[in-house]
Amino acid sequence: MHIRYRFPGFTYKRELGAGVWRGTLQPSPLSQKYRVAVSYKLNSYPNVKVISPALSPKAPHLWTDGTLCLYYPKESPWQRDMLIATTILPWTALWLYYYELWLDTGKWLGSSSHASDCNLKGGCANPGETSKEIN
Repeated sequence: MHIRYRFPGFTYKRELGAGVWRGTLQPSPLSQKYRVAVSYKLNSYPNVKVISPALSPKAPHLWTDGTLCLYYPKESPWQRDMLIATTILPWTALWLYYYELWLDTGKWLGSSSHASDCNLKGGCANPGETSKEIN
């Protein structure tokens, strides 16, 4: 209900035991529109993929399955009692905003404790910088 209220253009469908919401986000008035899918199974973590347009194959902060790295799991910023409508979807719009800046600058300008950690599945966001990972 919260997603429908805050993001009325999103649609819901049950697929393979997960709830999947699809809709369009535009991170800023000058940005292009992105079609995204958010998949969530109870007692798991939400996964977000950009359906279109296709992201750059070298985009940072992506997991190997193509889902967005919205937060560092070791830091646990997302909890099961949080609403996807007030966390995951705004974080996705912010990820898209920083993605567009990355396209322009070649640097991931969003805050991240692991942007330089080249050992993550998503790879190193800012090559040449030393790791700032929080242990």
